[in-house]
Amino acid sequence: MKKSLCLFRHPSIPSEYGGRYLGRKEVSLSKEGIKEIQIIEGKIREKFLKGKVYISPSKQCRETFDALRFPKEIQPEFREELQELDFGEWEGRSFSELAEANLESLKKFADFSPSFQLPKGESLNDFQTRAEVFKDHILSTSDHSVFILSHGGILSLLLCSFLSLPYSFYTKFKIAPSTLIYLDIFKNGQAVLTDMIRTSSLRRSEWPG
Repeated sequence: MKKSLCLFRHPSIPSEYGGRYLGRKEVSLSKEGIKEIQIIEGKIREKFLKGKVYISPSKQCRETFDALRFPKEIQPEFREELQELDFGEWEGRSFSELAEANLESLKKFADFSPSFQLPKGESLNDFQTRAEVFKDHILSTSDHSVFILSHGGILSLLLCSFLSLPYSFYTKFKIAPSTLIYLDIFKNGQAVLTDMIRTSSLRRSEWPG
């Protein structure tokens, strides 16, 4: 029997963070983000009525889960693997700022070589390993309906992993806030992207991520 996965990027955060790399900073949802939930929650209920819920332990994801008003019997499992990339010294900085200060490092990040490490942050090898660990967990469970609430970067990486794409394709996915992505995973491990629903046209960082 196939597994049905629903991947959801948390809604918008305040505009002051627009165009900046945010990994581990705890940020509340914006008023616009709350409005996005009111639009998208009906779409979620159309396909996800009951099942297993995994979420990132970040503040924005916890707030999102509470606002989605799942039935009381559905309690989330917090997974550290679903945390966003730890940007280290890049945290809170814009693409333009980083390009001016260290364009070569940005190019290496774009190439997405596992050996690249963010200054005082996470290595891409560790980031990729987290995605693989979580994917293996999903494939090993008996759950047939799974909802995953997380961040744009790690969700892009999970898409690469589930769809058997090179991790360098991470930069080819533009997952805006409040985007829903549906996957079917079959017994042989093959995955198919079956639907994508976008609510917001915003994207937090310019490129990549």
